[in-house]
Amino acid sequence: MRKKRKISALMTIVTIVLISCLLLGSTISAKASSYPLLKIGSRGQAVSRLQQALKNKGYFTYPNITGYYGNITRAAVISFQKDYGLSVDGLAGQKTQTALYGNSSRGGFTSTLYFGMYNERVRDLQNALMVRGYFRGTATAYYGHVTENAVIAFQIDNGLRIDGIAGPETQNALFNSKPVSNTTNRDSLTAKQRDDIFWLARIIHAESAGESYTGKVAVGSVVMNRVNSNQFPNTIYNVIFEYFQNIPQFCPVQDGSIYNTPNADSLRAAEEAYFGKKPVGDALYFFNPKKAAGTWIVNNRQYVTTIGNHAFYR
Repeated sequence: MRKKRKISALMTIVTIVLISCLLLGSTISAKASSYPLLKIGSRGQAVSRLQQALKNKGYFTYPNITGYYGNITRAAVISFQKDYGLSVDGLAGQKTQTALYGNSSRGGFTSTLYFGMYNERVRDLQNALMVRGYFRGTATAYYGHVTENAVIAFQIDNGLRIDGIAGPETQNALFNSKPVSNTTNRDSLTAKQRDDIFWLARIIHAESAGESYTGKVAVGSVVMNRVNSNQFPNTIYNVIFEYFQNIPQFCPVQDGSIYNTPNADSLRAAEEAYFGKKPVGDALYFFNPKKAAGTWIVNNRQYVTTIGNHAFYR
């Protein structure tokens, strides 16, 4: 009888311990998925982690992880929120960080992309492959045979495991490295040309995301005209980041939107402008009359045409 009581008491203790462990595990799990609200002015390791995760996905492209939540980080968060159907407020709250980190407790790529998937991360993958010359056509967000073959080609050229699956290794190689020349010289583009086109696509996307396709090509052609003019720097990157009296020539440089990931239309428009299409001739300036007076341009340059919301001058 005493032995039964001892066994019963022991079972009760074991049950209490198990319940305690389960409750503790639930508490730990809840804490693991709880993220601090990050916003303009925030600093520290949590911000660094956020920036790295955004960088891995192609949204935060500033050269360094700063640990400071400024306008560039906010712009990257907004771009991510738009693409993933989140509330667009520029704040990295619970929902935004959960979507960014997935089910992992650390930043970076946490899920694998493969044939048959359909989501915005697949579209990001396609855009990145497009910039490097591996993916042709429109970024559809569907991981079909075209995307699979593009991934395989990228894996072959970069010495990765060849399986057509965009896992963490493949995605890190694609998003975290600058375009490099590959052995097959796809589309006859050099590494420098791919890099130039990518930066051109960024300024097009930042300046004319809501414009027509022709309007996008027009903005890109203005940048190319500047590159070819002795009045401006002779590279796309330097034209974009040129300052005059400590003021950037392009507003997206000032507000950080230059670092947003360009969409498929902006990438195609960049290619057309890069290779000589000029819907606005030799125009060197443009501005939106609804947002700025453009007094100096109007008084000192010759009007060419208006496309959408932009007036172009030579």
